[in-house]
Amino acid sequence: MHFLPHDELTFAQVHNFDVDALAEQLQWMGARYLLLTLGQNSGWFNAPNATYEKYVGCRPGERCTLRDLPGELSNALADKGIRLLLYLPCQPPNRDANAQRAFDLPQGPKDQPLSQPCIGKWAEVIQEWSIRYGDRVGGWWFDGAYEHVQFTEATASIYAEAARRGNADAIVTFNPGVKLIRYTQAEDYTAGELVDPFEVLPTSRWVDGSQWHALTYLGSNWMKSDVRHCTATWRSWVAAATAQGGVVTLDVGSNQDPTLGPIGAVSAEQAQQFRDITHSAHSR
Repeated sequence: MHFLPHDELTFAQVHNFDVDALAEQLQWMGARYLLLTLGQNSGWFNAPNATYEKYVGCRPGERCTLRDLPGELSNALADKGIRLLLYLPCQPPNRDANAQRAFDLPQGPKDQPLSQPCIGKWAEVIQEWSIRYGDRVGGWWFDGAYEHVQFTEATASIYAEAARRGNADAIVTFNPGVKLIRYTQAEDYTAGELVDPFEVLPTSRWVDGSQWHALTYLGSNWMKSDVRHCTATWRSWVAAATAQGGVVTLDVGSNQDPTLGPIGAVSAEQAQQFRDITHSAHSR
């Protein structure tokens, strides 16, 4: 689930997020875990982080929320038997020149080649969140681990160590782009970003030692709250993938309009389709 503040208005919505409503809904949908974004490219984050604030030079609550949304969600989800995983890019916000400067990167609205000072500082940011959440967070999905930003095995190892500082058993992965491969020796499962997933299926649980895992979107695009395929098509693919030991993550939209329901909730259309897919898979 993408819940990405990108300006003062959307940043304020973090404080209106109804964690209990979402937890109840995810339980009804049959979700086994929630993968939530901490932030992405804008420079706004939905959780406190003093290390980030120190490097960027901002006050608490200015770019990192005072409300600890992942912490509250992890508690609400745990009561439902649902695990929490977290998403972060592999570099500081690429749409925030001040953050790029603070983390020793060239400034400009695009991915920048990673410098060694940046990698070390960003690992400290990751580590603070890892220690904060401990075993309440079961895993991490790192985006933007691209060759063109000079992401390496050494970088993966540094980030993985930081992500596991609070929970040695946390699983991690690094996304090289739209493909399903074992990408690094530091990963536990494939990032598995897919756009059109139905032709991609596992032949076993493992991909060269990584757990087979696919990530795609239920709606017409990432973060959208509609549905793009019929339930039968999704059921067939998910059933085939899980029958071989694969794992599937489906991105769903998160509501930010209070007139449409609780902030952070999944649309009724997507929630129903997700439930129909997962209940079919769980009944096998």
